[in-house]
Amino acid sequence: MLIEDTAIKSTDHAVDALKKKQFFKLVCGASLTDLHMIENLCFVFTLAGAHMIDLAPKADVIFAARRGVEKGISYSMLNPQSSILNPVLMASIQLDKDPHFRKVEVDNSLCDVCGACVKVCPTEAFKIPSSKSFIYSVERCFGCGICPSVCHVSALNMIDVKPTPRETLKEMLLLGVKVIEFHFGENVAKLELIWDEVKDLVNDLELISFSIGSELLTDENIKFAANLCYKLAGEGIILQCDGVPMSGGIEDKYKVKKNGNNGIKIKEKCIHVAKIIQEEKLPVYLQISGGTDYDSYSRSLEYGVSINGVAIGSFARKLLMPYLNQLNDENKLIEAVQVARSLVDSATRRNPGEIKTYG
Repeated sequence: MLIEDTAIKSTDHAVDALKKKQFFKLVCGASLTDLHMIENLCFVFTLAGAHMIDLAPKADVIFAARRGVEKGISYSMLNPQSSILNPVLMASIQLDKDPHFRKVEVDNSLCDVCGACVKVCPTEAFKIPSSKSFIYSVERCFGCGICPSVCHVSALNMIDVKPTPRETLKEMLLLGVKVIEFHFGENVAKLELIWDEVKDLVNDLELISFSIGSELLTDENIKFAANLCYKLAGEGIILQCDGVPMSGGIEDKYKVKKNGNNGIKIKEKCIHVAKIIQEEKLPVYLQISGGTDYDSYSRSLEYGVSINGVAIGSFARKLLMPYLNQLNDENKLIEAVQVARSLVDSATRRNPGEIKTYG
């Protein structure tokens, strides 16, 4: 039986924001499963006016997100002048190997408790309470891949999460999730084969998104992927133009510059993807992600790219981390919402002359 919930009844306001090119999505992370962090992020960004929240496809994560959203709605009702909308909950599903679906694996037999990983982890997944003890909270890891590069004893390695697209999609539908984002990795041709496995379930979705990544695909493959997604799912879908996944909150010295797209700055790679797809003139919504921050929307306009919205993940989590355990303090909560709102506003403050239905 479908589980109904006030936090995921309609996608109308999110679609309206996409049409007006004022859409903002918070990305909690396809691998982030820290329930306390997720609940608090959803609480704050509900109050800040986010249109959508992207989550790992796990039941406990969805329930934690609902609690945060419902808390935000209840809190806003105390203010008669507030006009908070329910953010739509989205679940990201892996169709093929994709960097969003991975975590760190620790070999404790090699670890010498040097603390290098503690210094670079953006979600504080590592702790060293004493000189001889090491704690790794796997649920906090969202797979950014920075810590293995600073581990001098090679005790840290990235491992992929095994994709189970059909069963995962069925579970999300049973939980009442109305929006799914499909991640298909670099084997674009495989998308069509896997799509046959899930297409009978897609009719129950109100909105579909596909993540197309610059780090995995050449420019020609990006074009092919965009057209294939449109061919499979039709108009009105979201194409997430993904630059460097999980890079927004990472210091530049730890960002790995891979081959391809030479000369393009990391913060501009998502815009590069959007520009390529824009030239295909498909009736879809273009939303950028991967290395996004306060200036991503304005940068896209400077490059002549007309996007429908912005998704911000690791940059948002980094900014909010100092507040998430202090939200019972009214002043800290206000500060947190102001920070979150500044991110939402970066995508929603628009000149009316720029508003169009599709890109």
